[in-house]
This record gives sequence, structure tokens and C-alpha cells, in this order.
Amino acid sequence: MRGRIVVLVAIILLLAVTSLVFYEYMKRKALKSCEIHLTDIGVKSLGFINATLEIRLRIYNPNSVTATLDRAVYSLYANDVYLGDGTIPRKYDIPPGGTATIITEFELSYSGTLKTIWSYLTTGEKITWRVKGIAHIDTSIGMLDIPFDISL
Repeated sequence: MRGRIVVLVAIILLLAVTSLVFYEYMKRKALKSCEIHLTDIGVKSLGFINATLEIRLRIYNPNSVTATLDRAVYSLYANDVYLGDGTIPRKYDIPPGGTATIITEFELSYSGTLKTIWSYLTTGEKITWRVKGIAHIDTSIGMLDIPFDISL
């Protein structure tokens, strides 16, 4: 009788671990197939030496399971000029078949960006924005890094 209980507990544990690994695999797969779009970049505030930009990303999850973004790091470019690095520090869950809008702030130092800003102000030249980064998802079987490169 005791042997049967041990075998039953072992089978239940094996099924639980297998289910957990499968669930983590599905979360990884879900985030990989999400569509990330850069929808807007606007000025939140202006200072003497820097400006705060608001970057809006829209993530669409075409999957039948929730996709989770734990955090991301990125670099921002304007007309192929590197402006600096930023982060998306908090977790977002994107529901199955749904979208999530992520708003993140970016501190833009005027140093090194004056040429791009001046060109925009004096000629009205359109700025092509680019966000290039890595999305991170933490799972019980390790961290997954998913690169992204989007433009507006």
C-alpha cells in the first residue's frame, strides 16, 4: 500500500512539473510571436539640459495564452542618431487576442542631439524614430531575451 502511494505521489509530481514546463514554454512562445508597434513619441516636459519624452508602444498578442513582458531595455534613435538608452521597468500582461499599450519615459539629453533637433525645428524635417531593444521574460526555467527593432 505504501509503495502505491509513493508511486502515485511521484506521478502527480511528474505531471505538475511537466505542466509547469509546458506553461512556461507557452508563455515564451506567446511573447515571441507578439507584434510590437511604436505608436507615438511626444514631449512630456522640457528642461534646460534635457527633455522627457513619452514613448508609446502597442503590443498585440495573437495567441490563445497570456503573454508576459517582465521588463525591457532599449536604445532610441532619431534619424539614425543614437539618443540614449531607456528601460521598461515593470511587468505587463498582454491578454490572449488583446493589446497592451505601454508608456515609458525617456530622458533626452540635448548634448549630441542638437543637430537632429535643430534640423527638425528649422526645416520641419520629419524625424524617423527607431527603438531597438531586448524584451525580457522571467520563467521558472530561466530568462528569455527577445530582441525587437521598430520604427515610426
